[in-house]
Amino acid sequence: MKVFDFYYCRECRVSHHRAIKDLKNSFLEKPSNLRDLSKVDMSILEDYVMKNVIKKPAHFTSLSRMAIERGKEWEKGRRIAVSFLGGKKEVKDRVIKHAKTWMDHANIEFDFTLRKTPGDVRIAFDKNDGSWSLLGTDILSEDKTLPTMNLGWLTPKGDDREYSRVVLHEFGHTLGCIHEHERPDNGIPWDKPAVYEYYKETNEWTKKDVNEQVFSKYDKSQIRANKLDKKSIMMYEVPEELTIGDFSIESNDILSEADKKFIAKLYPKK
Repeated sequence: MKVFDFYYCRECRVSHHRAIKDLKNSFLEKPSNLRDLSKVDMSILEDYVMKNVIKKPAHFTSLSRMAIERGKEWEKGRRIAVSFLGGKKEVKDRVIKHAKTWMDHANIEFDFTLRKTPGDVRIAFDKNDGSWSLLGTDILSEDKTLPTMNLGWLTPKGDDREYSRVVLHEFGHTLGCIHEHERPDNGIPWDKPAVYEYYKETNEWTKKDVNEQVFSKYDKSQIRANKLDKKSIMMYEVPEELTIGDFSIESNDILSEADKKFIAKLYPKK
């Protein structure tokens, strides 16, 4: 399972879809460029726009307490080989520093030793592909030539808090942790009409899309979890304007105390 961490601001989402519409219109205005628009896979047009038209922000805001999908955790004490698919040395050094924070609390070793063969975790830095990671041991079934994680918006001059937030979050997915808003007990009092309208305007999502992407939850039997923790590194920021009352969740950039206790219990040290 690939877990994407895209969360554009409203303006970025609107400009993204406006660019796609403009591209479609350009094809319609110039039939010589494309004889039959109906035969074109629109995902290809969207990919073109994302790579060539839209300038992504230099950072993203994660929306995601700690829970793990059953069956995706690693063997305790596992040494997980990590390799980089490109990237600047100063960026990679900072990624390594923050990723190793998990090792202070879990009986897991992220091994960043330089190697000629691909590691279990393979990190790319495609700036057009945002931030994402495969979930837990799903990594082992991925083609060895492909990345299992992307950290596309980290730059040499990036703020260290941003590095901490992004790297800890994505390596949390690598350890099998899910997004917190996908928990059955997330406690988020969504203002559903506001959420539907927001994503209709910014993403052109239908109600079905929103139900699947925002409101869907894991069944309790599918996950291992402690109590909900708004300060978890896996908890997304939730803006007040999308909830009922004055409920909101701020962005987190370090492991919470509950995160540390949960991961230590999941991967206990001898």
